[in-house]
Amino acid sequence: MWISSRFFVIFLLLHLDTTCSEPFEAHLRGPGFVMEPPGRVEFSNSSGGWLDCSASGSPQPTVDWVHADGSAVTEIHGVRRVLRNGTLVLMPFAAAAYHQDVHNTIYRCIASNSVGRIVSRDVQVRAVVAQAYKVDVEVLSASRGCTAILRCVVPTFVKELVRVVSWVHEPAIYIYPSLQGDGKFHLLPTGELLIHNLQESDESQSFRCRSMHRLTRQVVVSSPTRLRINSHRGIISPSVVEHTAHVQVSQDEGAVLLCVAQGCPSPEYSWYTHNGAGPLPVLSGPRVRLLGPILAIEAVTGEDSGVYKCTAGNVGGEASAELRLTVATPIQVEISPNVLSVHMGGTAEFRCLVTSNGSPVGMQNILWYKDGRQLPSSGRVEDTLVVPRVSRENRGMYQCVVRRPEGDTFQATAELQLGDAPPVLLYSFIEQTLQPGPAVSLKCSAAGNPTPQISWTLDGFPLPSNGRFMIGQYITVHGDVISHVNISHVMVEDGGEYACNAENRAGRVQHAARLNIYGLPYIRLIPKVTAVSGETLNLKCPVAGYPIEEIHWERGGRELPDDIRQRVQPDGSLTISPVQKNSDSGVYTCWARNKQGHSARRSGEVTVIVPPSIEPFAFQEGLAEGMRTRTVCGVSRGDPPLKLIWLKDGDPLPDLLGANVTMLDQYSSLLSIPSLSATHSGEYTCVAKNPAAEIKYTALLQVKVPPRWIVEPVDANVERNRHIMLHCQAQGVPTPSIVWKKATGSKSGEYEEVRERPFTKLLGNGSLLLQHVKEDREGFYLCQANNGIGTGIGKVIQLKVNSSPYFSSTSRSVMVKKGDTALLQCAVSGDKPINIVWMRSGKNTLNPSTNYKISVKQEATPDGVSAELQIRTVDATDSGPYFCRASNLYGNDQQLVQLQVQEPPLPPSVLEAAMISSRSVNLKWQPKSLGTGDVTKYLVEFREADPLFVEQWQQIEVKDPPHFNALIENLKPATRYAFRVIAEGSAGRSAPSQELIVRTEPQRPAGPPLSLSARPLSSTELLISWVAPLPELRHGDIQGYNVGYKLSSSGNTVYNFTSISGDGDGGNGELLLSGLAKFARYTVVVQAFNQVGPGPLSEPTAAQTMEDVPSRPPEDVRCAALSSQSLQVSWQPPPIYHTNGLLQGYKLIFEPIIDDIQPSKDEVESRKTTALTMVLTGLRKYTNYSIQVLAHTRMGDGAVSKPLFCHSEEDVPEAPADIKVVSSSSQSLYISWLAPTEPNGVITKYSLYTRVVNGREELNNEKRSLPSQQAYYEAKGLHPHMEYQFWVTASTRVGEGKSSRVSSQITTNRVPARIISFGGPVVRPWRSTVTLPCTAVGKPKREWFKGDVALRQGGLHNSQMLDSGDLIISSLQLADGGNYSCQVDNGIGTDRLTHTLLVQVPPTSPTLYVTSATSSSILMHWKCGFTGNAPITGYTLFYRRTNGNTDEMQLSRHASSHELKGLVCGSTYQIHMSAQNKVGTSPTSTTLHVRTQGQSPGHPASTALLAPNSTSLLVRLHSWPDNGCPLLYFVLQYRAVTEDPDAEWVLVSNALKPQRRIVVNNLRPSTLYQLRMEAHNVAGISQADFSFVTLTKDGDPPPPEIMHRGHRGHTTVILGNINLLIPSVAAVSGLICTIIMVIVCYRHKQANHIQKESLENRANSEAAQRERYYATIHKVSMQNNDKIPETSEDISPYATFQLSEAGGNMSQPHHGGPANTLLHSFMYHERALAEGCSSPPPAAVLNPPTTTTTHHHHNHQRPLKTIHNYYQTSPFHNISKNRRRHSRKTEPESEESESDQDQLTSSRTESSNQHEGKIKHNSRLIQHFPNHNISITYL
Repeated sequence: MWISSRFFVIFLLLHLDTTCSEPFEAHLRGPGFVMEPPGRVEFSNSSGGWLDCSASGSPQPTVDWVHADGSAVTEIHGVRRVLRNGTLVLMPFAAAAYHQDVHNTIYRCIASNSVGRIVSRDVQVRAVVAQAYKVDVEVLSASRGCTAILRCVVPTFVKELVRVVSWVHEPAIYIYPSLQGDGKFHLLPTGELLIHNLQESDESQSFRCRSMHRLTRQVVVSSPTRLRINSHRGIISPSVVEHTAHVQVSQDEGAVLLCVAQGCPSPEYSWYTHNGAGPLPVLSGPRVRLLGPILAIEAVTGEDSGVYKCTAGNVGGEASAELRLTVATPIQVEISPNVLSVHMGGTAEFRCLVTSNGSPVGMQNILWYKDGRQLPSSGRVEDTLVVPRVSRENRGMYQCVVRRPEGDTFQATAELQLGDAPPVLLYSFIEQTLQPGPAVSLKCSAAGNPTPQISWTLDGFPLPSNGRFMIGQYITVHGDVISHVNISHVMVEDGGEYACNAENRAGRVQHAARLNIYGLPYIRLIPKVTAVSGETLNLKCPVAGYPIEEIHWERGGRELPDDIRQRVQPDGSLTISPVQKNSDSGVYTCWARNKQGHSARRSGEVTVIVPPSIEPFAFQEGLAEGMRTRTVCGVSRGDPPLKLIWLKDGDPLPDLLGANVTMLDQYSSLLSIPSLSATHSGEYTCVAKNPAAEIKYTALLQVKVPPRWIVEPVDANVERNRHIMLHCQAQGVPTPSIVWKKATGSKSGEYEEVRERPFTKLLGNGSLLLQHVKEDREGFYLCQANNGIGTGIGKVIQLKVNSSPYFSSTSRSVMVKKGDTALLQCAVSGDKPINIVWMRSGKNTLNPSTNYKISVKQEATPDGVSAELQIRTVDATDSGPYFCRASNLYGNDQQLVQLQVQEPPLPPSVLEAAMISSRSVNLKWQPKSLGTGDVTKYLVEFREADPLFVEQWQQIEVKDPPHFNALIENLKPATRYAFRVIAEGSAGRSAPSQELIVRTEPQRPAGPPLSLSARPLSSTELLISWVAPLPELRHGDIQGYNVGYKLSSSGNTVYNFTSISGDGDGGNGELLLSGLAKFARYTVVVQAFNQVGPGPLSEPTAAQTMEDVPSRPPEDVRCAALSSQSLQVSWQPPPIYHTNGLLQGYKLIFEPIIDDIQPSKDEVESRKTTALTMVLTGLRKYTNYSIQVLAHTRMGDGAVSKPLFCHSEEDVPEAPADIKVVSSSSQSLYISWLAPTEPNGVITKYSLYTRVVNGREELNNEKRSLPSQQAYYEAKGLHPHMEYQFWVTASTRVGEGKSSRVSSQITTNRVPARIISFGGPVVRPWRSTVTLPCTAVGKPKREWFKGDVALRQGGLHNSQMLDSGDLIISSLQLADGGNYSCQVDNGIGTDRLTHTLLVQVPPTSPTLYVTSATSSSILMHWKCGFTGNAPITGYTLFYRRTNGNTDEMQLSRHASSHELKGLVCGSTYQIHMSAQNKVGTSPTSTTLHVRTQGQSPGHPASTALLAPNSTSLLVRLHSWPDNGCPLLYFVLQYRAVTEDPDAEWVLVSNALKPQRRIVVNNLRPSTLYQLRMEAHNVAGISQADFSFVTLTKDGDPPPPEIMHRGHRGHTTVILGNINLLIPSVAAVSGLICTIIMVIVCYRHKQANHIQKESLENRANSEAAQRERYYATIHKVSMQNNDKIPETSEDISPYATFQLSEAGGNMSQPHHGGPANTLLHSFMYHERALAEGCSSPPPAAVLNPPTTTTTHHHHNHQRPLKTIHNYYQTSPFHNISKNRRRHSRKTEPESEESESDQDQLTSSRTESSNQHEGKIKHNSRLIQHFPNHNISITYL
């Protein structure tokens, strides 16, 4: 019994194996959703809901519904149903039957077939129980001119389901949502109603909110609400009271960003986007509308997402808010690949592709599912799923589910298929050696696809069939096959090689191992072996027993192999390849032997057969049903026995097929089918087999079968806006194609093919899916199936749409004249019967039986019903809304018909400008009587409001009531226009509305400045002038100009711009560009700018600055000595950017460096050349020269290079200066000599020549060399009474020089007194010691004389006489200089020697005086005093501004004049000078006090300065005189003149930069104001008070009483100031006179001559004032004996002079101080001489305002240094102010004018001539202001 059961299990396992190994079904396809349910479904309890879900696949998937927990959804009677097509229906229910687990839960749709299973997204179902609700209106009030917000407040429990559909402007104007609004009212898509530009008239109007429930369609209207307007006075800074922080819309929808701010005055809005690197302004465009507080964007895209910022600002401040716009773009999900076939053990990889609008979308939350279950390790942001080592359990359906943060999900599906995999052995047995008796088990395990089949062999033959062998096999849950062989009691004959073979259609694998059983050799029975001809035969000897020594094969008594095709393998098997039938058939014997000699033999027969071969066959083409066919399968080769069988589609021919098989002979079989049908189509296989092989050949038989219905289409009904599936399936051969068509008219009319489009889906199984069905889908549909066989089949069905009533539009308007009959019509579509009711204002039903004026009728139409309401003799009371309400079995709807009764129109009112731009004005107005008037259009008329020229009215038509606005375009910027509106109806035109005067906004200037010119004024200045742009291109008031300039040669495209303010009237302008590069060409452009911005650049013009002297010296100056009297100097030109002109050549300045006492002539020489090298000849020998080089242009000499010192070479010296020979004894002579005056090098030795002369005969000649430091020699051992002659030469390294004179002496016994020392000039610096030698022979008596006065020992306190005869004088002073004589006498002879001593002391101070002064410079000259017996080495100039720091400047010793530049205008400077020589520095000169030209600001006339308006004041700042010093800034404040004298001042600015004009705003009309202004420049402060009266509100002159009050108040102020001023002036004058008298008396006592000189000069000064005569110095002589100018003819303006020289000895190093000097300071205002900044004196003011002028040098209200620095660094000092500078040097210097004296004389003479010419023109001005132009200061 056990054995029987075991075999049953084995059989069952084998059967399972066969089932699993069926061929792979390649036509299978996993499920996929055709219609996936939405993610959220809401419905009301009264309507119910349904969820559609359909899927496709092969086989057709089944659709089921499950809950969120995976449990199945079951039907609940009356509550929930699951239809056969997969639709889940939730039926209507009562409120009490609400179940949360049914009506508020999550459902999922599951589609599954044999391939796999997919699950839909979560479907959140929410049933809403209808409840009554009320809506209220919340009003966010605003100020006049601002925007009010009306918000519809919906209760929280229905807020998500209720939307605002419209607002009602009482009584009956409906406002619907839009993106742009109508200018006044704007209903946002979110439901808020914005009312712009609030006016007082808006407070009387009422508004109601209309809301609708999304599910029940119930409309709820709020109660009326009125507006409230806030009243604010004064300036209130804006504050954002309402803004939408986050707006989320879908792509291609409209987005509205709201930002409402309140403030006074009404704020202006600006919008910015922060989506880039920085904020960018939002500009209006085709999709973008800037509507003040609203930013509307149509058809948004993903690029519109981001952060936006709205800014609201007015004069009070600014407020802003940030808003975020999120655009939800639809995404598409796809898995690549969607079908993937992978072999077992391979790797599968799916990628989830998420795109939006064709672009990849990154960082998404992706979940992976397999067969409806979420995979572990998913949920991360991964787009790739990798399945490693694919096995059977991995095949199936995979889903990629993408969940966005918004909550919506998207998914895609893919299928993983297993490919064929050859078998793989997972487990195998090993070789074993056993004793007989025990049980043995052999096991093999394999895997593959399809599931492999395992077979066993023993030595290549089937296992023995006895009870001891048992084979078992089963398949694991993983698809692996496990097979085993059990041997219960092993015996010797069971030994051998066991093999397990695993095989499927993909391949085959084998494993073999021996089982060795100890015993004698035993060979099992060898069964008959059949070999296939042409293949390889492998015969194994089935030997058992162990161990076996050898195995042999024999055939016919011969041991094999005996042929090349035969081989005995090491394991004893016999291989024959290839097998031949004739040669290899027969009996083969195998014998085996062990080592003991025991053996066994067994023989077996081998039969060789030939495999069959089938001749190809085929079925004929074009076979159809009812025809017959036949074919023959013939075997052309093969040994019998042959068996021929037929298969169809791999299976034996079924009996029902009706096919006949006839064997024609044993090699041929005939297949015939007498009557073909569709079932005969398929693959027919002929199988021929014999014992050698089985051969197959297949032919395809295709029977053409016309289509026939599988699912025939039927008529269908569907409710409007629902989905419906029209099924249509057919079969045939080949497979027919399904085509849907729709009738264009009646059932028998034309049909058009239905194509795939939105909401129309053609499914693969032939079904037609219609989504959101409307009435246009209703009609007849034809489903046609055709496969080319026959005419095809078709079926016409009718689709009916059960439609609730609906109207083509929600509202319409009807206009009728008063008194006529109004005809109100409404056409409703829907299923009949339809009931129509007319209502007035939505609540009163109109009944003809109760209202005689009306009549109602209706008639049926093909689409529904047409109704008509007639109202006879209409009047204004009949105007208003009428509702046509229709209802049927499926629902209800209504249409609004707005009736307007026309009357002659009234003129529009409240005409105002809603928006003003530079080129357009958006006007809006209101009709005077709402709801009346037959206005067909409005006529907007406009013209320029030019008082000088009246234009014709231009007209445009507005044909779009009731949008009472119009956009007037193509206007001129910054132009005043007059607008008016006329209403026109059927009764004619209304009167024009009140005119509106509007000034368009300015634009940037469209034209450049004209007539641009540039001309040079100096080497660093260009005067730029231009004319304003054309008036029609200015587009506003020109506020100034930007002047750009650049170097033409720089290649730079960027200009340096300087701004200059304009006068706003478009006058001409000019600007002085200073600080430019010298002799450089500049390109200049100008652009005008107004309050909007700059205009275009003018055409560039070019100009070149004037030439100037080079600012850098030549470079790389080198010097080399060529000889003792020549030097070669070379250099390189100055840098090209510092030549400042065309180089004319070079000047070489050189002088020897010698220590002369006082050079008799100027040793400085100069030579000119155009080359870069020069050889200087004729120089002093062996002398150090100072060499400087300069370059010169035609404008003069440039900068001088630093001194270069160069030494000429040595030469032979000149003769020694003198020689003395005296007798020192009877046999000796003493010779002394002086060194050469021009040694021409370093003396190396002296040569003393001696010659003895006896009469005329030369007895001896001798030369003796002496060292260079020895200047004497005593010749001894001479012959007495002989004449000796001596002469001396000096030598340098070059050679021996000239000889001195020959001196002779006769030796004698008497030695007279003689001085061997030499006299002459001796130069020593003061405070040093000098030794005057007096060496003599003959032992004489010595005496010293100074001049003719004898000196005694101790006679001079600083002198000493030595015994040697030398005189020593110490602590030398200037008085020690003179002639010192030494006289010797010894009675035999006498001699005298004179030394001239010159003591060098520091020089005396130079005499300094000023010749001229301008606003920024002072020109001075000086004369050198006593030089101190030494050459002057240089001068030091000291200067400082009053209360400033002292600066010093080193000047050349050759200079005699200097001009200080860059000084502060209108300031006093203290100047003094000192001179230096090699001994020391002189005392400083007398300090001069010099004032630069210019004064503190003047004050203008009020009429020229002020121009009041109604609410503003124009101040013309450019009319304020600067008095020669540029204005730095203004302080401006004002106050209203009231009874309160302490009224506070309103500060406009305390640092107002100079400009042409400024406007003071926010003034009250017809008001008296007081304006206080301060003007500041570096010279002082000027303050003035002005009174003015603003004009009336209409621009008329103010009332006379205000004018009179202003004049009285102003006069009182002025007179009061005069009354106070007279006694003050008298008191101060008396005090000044007293002080002057005291000083005069004191000085009279101290110095009578000073008093006398002062009185004379004062008288001269007063006389000069009376004469009003001024002149400059005609000529300044540079001679030492010239006097300082003292008369008016010699005095220059603005100069301070020293009128008397200090007394005393000028030879003293220190002399008198400033007390000995009397200075006069003259100031004269002369425009022609002004340099830098100047202006004429202020004109006469008959009624000047109250002014206060403060000079900095008297009372410093501000620190002087601070003002000075501000002036130097002020950005305003370059502004032209329409002034020009006068250049001191107008013509280039002559090349021959090398003398500084000549240049000075020429320059000053020219200045004098110019000045004299100007005096004649200004004589009248001087007479008016005799005391204004002259200031005399006595110091």
